[in-house]
Amino acid sequence: MSKLQLTMDILEQALLGASILGGDGGTSIDEAMMLGELALKVNPPVLLDIEDLPPEGTVVTCATVSCPHRGKKTPFVSPRAHVRSLELLLESGLERPVALTSNESGSGGVVNGWLQAAVLGLPLVDAPCNGRAHPTPEMGSMGLHLDPDYHGLQAFAGGDPDQGCYIEGVLRGKVKTVSSSVRHVACAAGGLLAVARNPVKVEFLQKNAAPGGVKLAISLGAAILKARSGGGGAVAEAVLEMLHGTELCRGRVGEVDRFTAGGIDSGSAVIGDMSLTFWREYMTAERDEERLATFPDLITVIDAETGMTVSGSEIAPDMNVILVKIPKARLLLGAGMRCPDLFEQAEKVIGKDLLQYL
Repeated sequence: MSKLQLTMDILEQALLGASILGGDGGTSIDEAMMLGELALKVNPPVLLDIEDLPPEGTVVTCATVSCPHRGKKTPFVSPRAHVRSLELLLESGLERPVALTSNESGSGGVVNGWLQAAVLGLPLVDAPCNGRAHPTPEMGSMGLHLDPDYHGLQAFAGGDPDQGCYIEGVLRGKVKTVSSSVRHVACAAGGLLAVARNPVKVEFLQKNAAPGGVKLAISLGAAILKARSGGGGAVAEAVLEMLHGTELCRGRVGEVDRFTAGGIDSGSAVIGDMSLTFWREYMTAERDEERLATFPDLITVIDAETGMTVSGSEIAPDMNVILVKIPKARLLLGAGMRCPDLFEQAEKVIGKDLLQYL
């Protein structure tokens, strides 16, 4: 059995590696670090390879879900709400899972499930629903929305009780219907919920998730830590060497046009002669209208001084950055990245064709 005992060093490595795979900014890392540290203080969980689990065992995905419409309330999910979401799922009659997994490999997502595992004494499995970050919950549902016989099950908890907006519950139904409903409940909760969802058998997870995605983030983070003293250029080189990517350009950020679509920071940015679009994640990179990278290719912007990633919500004129691309063939991707219907909304938001590049 391959068992990895999670530690503070591994937490830092996982978050740095996942920040590249997610294109996340420093705020996401700070919040995830606090959640991960709490899990390690409570009862350090272990990470298992998927081959160590029985094929017929059940695995539950842990995630957070945000409101599609921004309001005036501050999103709030307490550590207790993360645990409560899984408790609700178990109280609904679900058999005790053999392990928990995360919805994606972004710096906010890679620690999803750590606290629940620590409190309830469950292992984590190295099989995130997707080995990179993605903008919608359905993209992390491993294609379950296409299975007419699968009935979604999601438990949620969140909201600030001092503001009178704490809410919890359990929903059953088709994956898309339940996912949409949970997003709207997140609005009532102030903008964010902890969610335990979509129980599946280990056998299904192995075929449709991204086994190895967490350890990839850990290894990538370790390489970043070694290179970080050399600045952003050294970090970019370490990332490109490990993931077999390409540097597209480096220079100052020019014009940035930002708007909100579906509660997600969206827009476009110019770096030198390159133009980018983003819908939470960077979606396209073009030079003179020639497409050089298309989601789910990994398009990541790295701060040339600090080596930290710069998200679409953070990118701003005059930033000195390095733009890199990792081809999708070099990534560990879940089945949701192979569902054309899930890319149609992104196309409408950014005004660019994605489907022909899948």
